[in-house]
Amino acid sequence: MAAKKRFDAIQTLRFMCFLIVFAEHSGFYEEFHIQNYGEMCIMSVFLMMSGFLMVYSYIDRETPASIPGCFRFTVGKIKKLYPLHVETATIQLIMELIFLAELIREHLEWLWGYLFRFGVNLCLMQAWVPDFKKFVFSFNGPSWFLSVMLFAYFMFPLILKLLKKLKDTKKILIFTAGIIIISYAAELIVGINTEWGETFTWFTNNSPIMRTVDFYLGCVIGYIYVGRRKEADIDGRAHSKVKWTAIETIVILMFYFGSFFIGGGIILALGDIGKSIVFCTPVFAALFAVPMLMIFVYERGFVTKALTWKPLVYLGNISMYTYLIHYLFTQGWSYIVQKNGIVNSGPTRAIAIAVMFVLTIGLSALYDKFRKYRAAKAKEKAKLKAAQ
Repeated sequence: MAAKKRFDAIQTLRFMCFLIVFAEHSGFYEEFHIQNYGEMCIMSVFLMMSGFLMVYSYIDRETPASIPGCFRFTVGKIKKLYPLHVETATIQLIMELIFLAELIREHLEWLWGYLFRFGVNLCLMQAWVPDFKKFVFSFNGPSWFLSVMLFAYFMFPLILKLLKKLKDTKKILIFTAGIIIISYAAELIVGINTEWGETFTWFTNNSPIMRTVDFYLGCVIGYIYVGRRKEADIDGRAHSKVKWTAIETIVILMFYFGSFFIGGGIILALGDIGKSIVFCTPVFAALFAVPMLMIFVYERGFVTKALTWKPLVYLGNISMYTYLIHYLFTQGWSYIVQKNGIVNSGPTRAIAIAVMFVLTIGLSALYDKFRKYRAAKAKEKAKLKAAQ
């Protein structure tokens, strides 16, 4: 097999995904009257990237074969981000208690509800409850993604063993088609029985079970890619940079504009059934997310090569920190605006967005340095203990 790839462009893709999320949460799209075309598929890209990289990293390594082993594996994968999750959720709790202090004094029973939901959030179980306001997006809202990843990591050793057992690409694709059909049928059933309301939106967009389908698709892509690398040096083959640049440009434009126009057209034509197709995690989103992931995997055109620039790769490497941290600033600004009656538009909002972005990147970089320092100290301490 060829030497391990760095996948620098994929790291930059993480940062690009974060930019779309930040623009939505900060009010950038609203202020500048820009249609947010890419958000429909952005989480699919995140999850597929994770599945792909997990398979690439673990395909030749031993993975757990038991339920307790899967739990330990999951804890090991999530512990890098968990401290930041606890810290950001606690800060969000404090901000909400301050902002809602008067209401809580009048309705003391609210406090116990807050504390219970905070406990659910700390356990990363919030994405399992079909209630956006009280659970899924409670406290540090973006952490619902960690709730999904907790389940995805638990399932990963089982997914990898399944792919190795199927082995043949044709069998894997047939099985994957079955997974897609079953998930699509499940979404239709939920949509019909819940009248396409909040529960349906949660089930398709936020529930760990359905979102793990995206993660699984990334695992499939990773498994097939690694298999092809073992058979032939596909990354070393001659290719036209101009041709691949054209492909990259088309795929990126389709991801950003096509998902909106095609999705909007389906909804307009089919109404509620159209919503099911558009929000169907493994069908509509994958239509745009899979090509997007693949062009960043191969890095053959000028576009993706340009995105391997080291500063961009670094921003991609800290993107999971920016993803958790940015919401503190966007929500904090929202609380300030509401409490003080600030007109959040024009130059005021533009300056606020710029400040929030700079603070997010700066704090994330500092946190990255702190985490590495803490890890180095822990490693040094372990060595000294072992030497005694």
